Amino acid sequence: MDPTRDTKREQSFLLNLPVEILQQIIEAVHLSSLKELRLVNHIISDLVTPLLFEKYTLCLKHIRGHGRDIAERVAPEKQIQLIRKIEAIKSLEGLEFLTSNVQDLNISAYQIRDAVKFLYEEPIQQDTDDFSPLGVQILQNFICSMKKLKTLRWNISYCNLSREIDFSPIAGLVTHLELHPTIDMDHYDHPSPQYDPYPAFKAFTNLTHLTILLWDRNSLDTLNYLPRLKSLTFEPSYELDTTAFDFLEVQQVPFNLEELTLKYGTINDPFPDHLIPTFLSNLKRLTSRTGPRPEFMIKRSIWDALREHGVYLTHVSEHNASRSLLNYLSSYANTLTSLSIHMVPYRCGRIATKEVCTAEHNGMLAFMNEFWQEVIPKHASTLKRLKMFPGNQHIRSGEGPGKAEQHKMVEKLNLLEPWSLGNHIPAAEKALMMCERLEELQTGSAGEVGFKEAIEVAVKSKRVEKLTFNLKGYAARPQMRGWCGTGMMQFLNEAMGMRRRILDVRWESDGVPDDRWGKLDIEVIPVGKLTLIRDTEDEGLFKLIDFKDVRSGMVPSTPAATARELNTQTS
Repeated sequence: MDPTRDTKREQSFLLNLPVEILQQIIEAVHLSSLKELRLVNHIISDLVTPLLFEKYTLCLKHIRGHGRDIAERVAPEKQIQLIRKIEAIKSLEGLEFLTSNVQDLNISAYQIRDAVKFLYEEPIQQDTDDFSPLGVQILQNFICSMKKLKTLRWNISYCNLSREIDFSPIAGLVTHLELHPTIDMDHYDHPSPQYDPYPAFKAFTNLTHLTILLWDRNSLDTLNYLPRLKSLTFEPSYELDTTAFDFLEVQQVPFNLEELTLKYGTINDPFPDHLIPTFLSNLKRLTSRTGPRPEFMIKRSIWDALREHGVYLTHVSEHNASRSLLNYLSSYANTLTSLSIHMVPYRCGRIATKEVCTAEHNGMLAFMNEFWQEVIPKHASTLKRLKMFPGNQHIRSGEGPGKAEQHKMVEKLNLLEPWSLGNHIPAAEKALMMCERLEELQTGSAGEVGFKEAIEVAVKSKRVEKLTFNLKGYAARPQMRGWCGTGMMQFLNEAMGMRRRILDVRWESDGVPDDRWGKLDIEVIPVGKLTLIRDTEDEGLFKLIDFKDVRSGMVPSTPAATARELNTQTS
């Protein structure tokens, strides 16, 4: 029997499957394998190519034919490669695989100063921050040749490109636009007034999603006709006193935002109520990363305005927890699905006194009790994700009368952190156990307390699959950089110390099904990813080990091991 006949039969059986099924199979293949899969035959290639080239990034960095500074020169082989790229996008010859499939185009760099001037009668010269007409025309033709373009990401340096390019051929196609121009100069200098980065983008009137970085207030009303806009991400420059609501004020036509993301800057105070019925009456998701302000100084917050207008969000991410936020969240019920907040830090600081620290602590304790008793129960039937980043510890340092007594007082208060889960806030565990749909929980400690309780609550919950715990207020795991003995070594040593203490903790298994321990994904920042397994020395207890140890098979297989441990070892 000819063995090739069976091979051909298997191949033909696969290729005889309906296109829809083949498409689903190919979509499950990792992106790194699509290039090889594309070479199987023309049928598979036709299905793979749209996936492989759905997203494309154009990155042409400095090519200098005669750079005087050696550091500015590009290696000859790199110059040849980049020159070929320029020639390709100029002629579009052989780029059908891009022009017919790209839906998401990222222009990340288009810097070809003094480049290939020997190839064209009119060089693509960029001696300044502006391009010659040929340089503008080449990029314009390349972008406008995309037949299926939906998303355009503009992340290049300020220059004349976005003033002189004509986007009208693709204006009706693009629905997602990201404008994040950079300054190719000193980052502390504002761009020249001639670098208005947005005029060419006025053609995009079908936008549903817009991300915009604003460097200059003069550009505020350039994009002011957006009747279909549903999602807005607004970011002013670090020192520009302009907000997303100033952007809304200059709009010529109303639209109904469903998602609003505010990065940096501030929020108008008092909040302009008239903007809500015009632009925000259908708002569902609000993410605020704006600068903190003392609550007693705020005249009228956005939360007060949303509450009074009856706008009820399903997703809230707020960098500055406040009582007005609590009042808003408790004003409606069974709607919120995702909540992420940063706790208000203490203000007693390094001049801690018993009276100031105790008052701060009691105030925050009352705040958190209201959060657990009023807010979470209101949304217990819908909440799926809850993230709370911890505030600060009480601090007492320096010499002076009563130093020893104040240190003891501060130490005692820090063991009763208002935002950590523990016996001092019984309402917290009770509220979390009410959240029957909760899938992801993130909490933390300004020190190292509340971790054991967080694990217990997550394991006892019915659906929690992921737990993230921030120790000592770490937002991310520190990366080791530089030479040993530098400042980074201190952070590494601190993280290793926390790791040892975490791995020494044990949990009792009474009343908790064994499979619940194995279903919990745990990440402790800055320690890393961990896994719960049964303690081999005491089968009535569970402990944590490094997740990488389970994956590498270093954990012995025993009858008492969890189902997840066994599955991981055999996979």
